[in-house]
Amino acid sequence: MQYIDSLERAALRGVCLAIGSFDGLHRGHRHLLEKMTRAAQEDGAPAVVLTFFPHPRVVLGQPSAPPFRYLIPLEERLRLLGEFPLDAVIVQPFTTGFSTTPASEFLSTLKTRLGLRSLWCGPNFSLGKGREGNVAYLTEKSVALGFSLYVVPPLVDSAGPIASSRIRQALTAGDVIQAAELLGRGFAVSGTVVHGQGRGRSLGFPTANLDLWPELAVPGYGIYAGWVYLAGRRFAGATSIGVRPTFANGTAHEATVETHILDFDGDIYGASLQLEFVARLREEIRFPNTDALRAQMMKDVARTRLILQEAS
Repeated sequence: MQYIDSLERAALRGVCLAIGSFDGLHRGHRHLLEKMTRAAQEDGAPAVVLTFFPHPRVVLGQPSAPPFRYLIPLEERLRLLGEFPLDAVIVQPFTTGFSTTPASEFLSTLKTRLGLRSLWCGPNFSLGKGREGNVAYLTEKSVALGFSLYVVPPLVDSAGPIASSRIRQALTAGDVIQAAELLGRGFAVSGTVVHGQGRGRSLGFPTANLDLWPELAVPGYGIYAGWVYLAGRRFAGATSIGVRPTFANGTAHEATVETHILDFDGDIYGASLQLEFVARLREEIRFPNTDALRAQMMKDVARTRLILQEAS
């Protein structure tokens, strides 16, 4: 698979194309890409994805709106796209200048740089300044410009179309099971192990504190059971996300993501670690003293073992 760092650097011909941010590469995205790549293979045409970074909402969002949080970093998006039989992925830098590109100019560039053969999208897709290039517009222009337009119905479940916004809502609520169902895989985050305050070790449950990309979405505050991937090995882990309210009522701490790796003892500072969330154990709560907290942590670890044994 060829990686191209902007549309202006592309020099392809006769491509089948899907365009989108594809944040999360969830089941809905995969549904579209599977249809596009299958058709490209049948036609003997190159299959190409054009995606954007930063996300348009980061660039165009209102200052008063909550900060946008990515479901996966760009590197993970590219890795997951690499699982499809794609000939190329184009990552177009999304800037305020690029956002003002008229739909007609955008389509002209697609014809010039890609020799656009077919465009694959969902019914709510649009491109160009002010989202003027909607499906009705594209249907008209496809005839004039000589490309086929395929509008793929969204993949739906009992709650409606599968979408990144639903995954973010599930994560905010701590519902990692629902997030996994929508993603088609367990929700996971990766980061570097850094030094913390040593609270867990003093309680008999040493934790690995993760330094995460600050623009990454994480589940809501709480305690979670999940898998820990470290140096090619998988361990069970009990993860805490929050402000540790038992200590100084949580006011002296920034939110942290820290995991107790079961049956593991080693110095892993500076190591890369991935957490895959399986289930939420409970809310983060303030305990009256450290003895009560330690007793609850013992229960959390026991429940983690049971949950992950069943999940294995």
